[in-house]
Amino acid sequence: MNPLVLQIIVAGVMELLVAPLVVAIMVKLFGRRLDHFDEKRELARVERAEEKKREREQQEAERAIVLAIARTMLLDNYEKCAAVVSSTFEERSVYSVLYSSYKKDGGNGIIDTIAERIRKLPLEPPDSEKQ
Repeated sequence: MNPLVLQIIVAGVMELLVAPLVVAIMVKLFGRRLDHFDEKRELARVERAEEKKREREQQEAERAIVLAIARTMLLDNYEKCAAVVSSTFEERSVYSVLYSSYKKDGGNGIIDTIAERIRKLPLEPPDSEKQ
């Protein structure tokens, strides 16, 4: 038999026998490590998702607080103006800016009605015109 043909046959048999053995050894040695790596990656992904959820909840809580403060300020301003049955230009201007921000951030409810009442109050003349 030709030595070259014999070498090819031996190499083929070796590949058929050794390749599956090498793959089995690789899986045994590295399979667990790779699984462990995938578990770590999955845990990190879950932790990131939980952190994002906590951040969203925190932002929602802060937004609710800001809306509550704005609502209180708008109500206080209205009560002050309603007590004297008028409002100054400055009060109305501040009220308008705060009301716009309140609405933009999702505020609603009775404040819409009160904003309309503020607009209907007569304007006080500026201090320079009162004298």
